[in-house]
Amino acid sequence: MHKPEPGSGLNFNLIMPVALLLVLLLIPFSINSFMHFVSAKRPLNPLIMKIPIDSAAITIPSTVKQYEDFEVVLNLETKQFSKYLNEIVSTASEGTAIQGIAGRVSPHMRAEIAGEGFSIDKQGPQEQLSIHNGTTRWTWRVIPESSGAQVLKFQLYLLTHHNAQNSTKIIDLAEANFSVQANLPEWFKRHWLWIASLLLVPMAVIFGLRRRYAR
Repeated sequence: MHKPEPGSGLNFNLIMPVALLLVLLLIPFSINSFMHFVSAKRPLNPLIMKIPIDSAAITIPSTVKQYEDFEVVLNLETKQFSKYLNEIVSTASEGTAIQGIAGRVSPHMRAEIAGEGFSIDKQGPQEQLSIHNGTTRWTWRVIPESSGAQVLKFQLYLLTHHNAQNSTKIIDLAEANFSVQANLPEWFKRHWLWIASLLLVPMAVIFGLRRRYAR
């Protein structure tokens, strides 16, 4: 009967950890590349307004790259906007008001942006700190943490007065759709420790196997 060569088992045990390491390293890149490919092929409407106002109120870049920050700006004439909402509410039949708004809407409002794939410098609803000629200007610095198709949502916190009570109503203002370009060099910089840890595992296995076969 033919006996397997002593080195064959060692070679197999050496190949398996290396193959496993390559698979673990290729998985995130494959997913990243696939998501970017799909989002690039799928046409995106960059800005979808949930309230029928001019989309020029929101400023976003046309292209963004993973891990590179950019500015998002919302300019809104809050007095005109509250007047517009109040006109809609006053003429709407019961139960059909826009996004469930009831009562009188105050010109004082706050704004917030949120997105699962983004890191945002200002968290939560922001007050009206910058006002020029009746227009409130909100700004945020945003960093895309993931590549591919990502959505950034704009919300307004309205102060309303209804049935002798003041309350806060949150409405969806808009959605900004981005096709975020992958940034592999920066990904390596941020995950080098994780990659190094994966490299140590097969190296430790190989070292242990060599010691065992050396005996």
